Parts: sequence; C-alpha cells; structure tokens
Amino acid sequence: MQTLSQQMAAFITADINKQLTPEIYQTVQLAFLDTAGCILSGRDEPVTRVFGSWINQRYLNVKEASLFFSGQKHSTVTAAMLNAVSGHALDFDDVALAGHPSVVLVPALWAESERSGMKGKAIVSAYVKGYEVWADILNRLPDPMHEKGFHPTAVLGTMAVTAALCAARQLSPEQTAHALGMAASRASGLVANFGSMSKPLHAGWAVEYGYSAVELAQLGATASADALEGATGFLTALADKQPPERKQAFNATGEFTINTVKPSVKKYPVCYASHRIIDGVLALRQKHDLPLERIQTIHACMSETTARVLKYPQPSTPLEAKFSLQFACAAALIHGEVSLPVLTDETLKNPLLHRLMQKVTVSTINRPCPLEPSFAFEDEVSIMLDNGQLFDSGPIRFALGHAQLPLMPEQIESKILSCVYPHEQEQTRTLIANINQLFSQNAA
Repeated sequence: MQTLSQQMAAFITADINKQLTPEIYQTVQLAFLDTAGCILSGRDEPVTRVFGSWINQRYLNVKEASLFFSGQKHSTVTAAMLNAVSGHALDFDDVALAGHPSVVLVPALWAESERSGMKGKAIVSAYVKGYEVWADILNRLPDPMHEKGFHPTAVLGTMAVTAALCAARQLSPEQTAHALGMAASRASGLVANFGSMSKPLHAGWAVEYGYSAVELAQLGATASADALEGATGFLTALADKQPPERKQAFNATGEFTINTVKPSVKKYPVCYASHRIIDGVLALRQKHDLPLERIQTIHACMSETTARVLKYPQPSTPLEAKFSLQFACAAALIHGEVSLPVLTDETLKNPLLHRLMQKVTVSTINRPCPLEPSFAFEDEVSIMLDNGQLFDSGPIRFALGHAQLPLMPEQIESKILSCVYPHEQEQTRTLIANINQLFSQNAA
C-alpha cells in the first residue's frame, strides 16, 4: 500500500488537464491578478526592504526571474521569495483553507514561468496540485492549526509550494515523494509572530523551503516514506487534542477542493478574521446616523480562533493594527473605510480612535463554518449608544470578496491599481494584460 506522500506524488505527477474546467482557469487567473496587486502594494514596506538586503548579501544574483515591483532580475528562488514577502507584507492577499495559498503559489509559479516558459495549462495544473495538497493536509487535522500556534500559510504553504514545483519541473513520482517528505521537516511558522515583520517572512520562507526540497530531491536527496502520516511524522507533530486522519486515501473522491473552496479576495488590508465585522460596522454606519461620541459599546461575536488571532486590543504600530479587531471597528466608524491610507502611525495617534477601541467587546460562539472551520458559521456586530439604543448587523455569513460574495472584475482591477503610484498606472495595466495572456485560450 502506498504511503500518503506516495499517493500525493502519484497525483502531482499525473495529467489532470481534462479536469481543469474554465471555472478553475478563471479562479487561478484571478489569484494571479490579485496577488500581483498585493506584491506591488508591499514593495516599499520595511520588511520587503530588509528581506531584499538579506537576499543580496546571501545569494548570487543570477538573473532568471523578475520582481513585480522593479526592473531587477534575480535567481528563480530569490525572485519568488521576495515577491512572496512583498505580497504578504500588507496582509492584503487572498485567503482560503485557513491561510493565504496564492501568496506562496503565485510567486513560485510566476518565477518558474519566466525560467522555463511554462504557461496556460501547466501553470493552472501546478497551482491546483499545490492547492489540493494544502487542502488534504488541513482536512486531516481535527483542530484549528491557529489554536496550536501554527500559521497555516507558513506550514501548509511549504507543502503546497513543494507540490506545485514538483509538478512544474516534472519530477518523477519517487523524487516528488522525497521532496514532500523533506519539505515536511522544514514547514513551520508561529501565530505568535502575527503583527510583526516575521509574518510576511513566513511566505518567503515557505517558498524557499519548497524550492530547497525540490532541488535537493532532483539531486538525489531522500526522505522517509512515512514522513507525513507516520507515528512520529508531520501529521502527529501538527495534531493537538485529537489524533489526525492517517488512513484516508489522498483525493479519494477524485474531486478538487478548489471547485468548492475557492480563494477569497480581501477587500481590506488587515487580517481576514476581522473582515465580516468590518462589513457589519460599515453597513451600520451607512444605514444609521451614529454619533461617535455617544457610542457606549461595540460588541462583536465570532469564533474563538478568529478572536484569538486578533491579538492586539491597543495596537501601537500599523502592523499590530492589522491584527486588532478594536482598531478595525474604530477605524471603520471614523473613516468609513479600512484601507491602506488609514493604516498609518498618524491614524493611531487619534484620541477618538483610542476611545472607540476601548468600547469594543468580544464574545465567541462554537458553531464552525464548514467551508472555513477557523471561522464561526456567522459573525455579528452590534453598536449601543449611551441612551440604550441598539443597532445590530444581524448574522454575517461571508465577508464581501469571499468566493460566495465575489468582487467584480472591475473591482479587482481597481484594487490592483490602488496598490501602485499614479505614474505607474499604465505600466500596471500592462502587467495585468501580461498575466491575462498567460491564461488565454492560446496559451499551451
């Protein structure tokens, strides 16, 4: 009987082109477009500059693949790493499967496309294979990874990148199984580092570890056959209160998770855990004339996991503000938006913002969402004035931009263009056209 890594390897090296529907093409194309905008938005962030300096010190400047945010070329792996860090720097990138799949998959596959010329079906197939490996491992873990302190983008992202690169470089099933086993030994990342530069570095490291596993496998390095599901393997290390699912076959139904759980585009550049509540606060603000000075309480109801991730009740930096429900609610009420221009040190100096943040309370519910188990089935927010008048959002099932409530193509393009300087608009439209061309019907 095949081990889990061998089953995954059989899938990764198989031809799945006949199963790639136009809808899947559209999903992956959207992921590339949105991630490109996020990469552009994060290029000037301190973490991107620091990471770039480290790369220039450590790696030879082989010119194989480009950075989205400059005319520079780097080696394939370093370009992919830098694009991943930049894409995650502002936490504006798409979300699914308890993390951010596209911010690791897109930079790696974009770099591979430049290195080898792969496009069209090859890119979509590799993306889907990485996505499915991520989904399979996540579904084997009965408890939310965040609760144990693991950041899924870092941990599962490493495995997804490894799978996608094995597909892109057409490794053999044996090499692919070894690459997955090696990647499992490196996959790591802590929720405790949310709100610091380390979180976007998680995306860059996931790409780096994926590349190293694949390239080592190509050179003949090996891993244990049961590195994933063995008694002392990857799943055991990730499990917490309950044992992981070890016996179920990989992709037993033959259906792709990406058909039912698609990446969701983020409307706000803050942690996705707060997006439903932001939608609720903005809707209440638009519908009612809320005198900010008379607000007594702002009460949010969400899952225990999402509440725990939003760990900064009184943020002192814009990075911490991204993981603060208190900031999200107060900023939405004051500015009528939660956007890149609002996430500044100047905003954090506003006394009214701090008064409103102190009004925010949180309660949790235990009914999980079947599509996003880290989330509650529904969130809800209410605002009470000092005279007892109560305004309630009602149940909020999905955030705007979720795959169930998708943004329109023109909204996606508007988001991408909002991530660049005014003088770069035409250049960015060219980038959008180039990405679209990768997925055109004529792309092989």
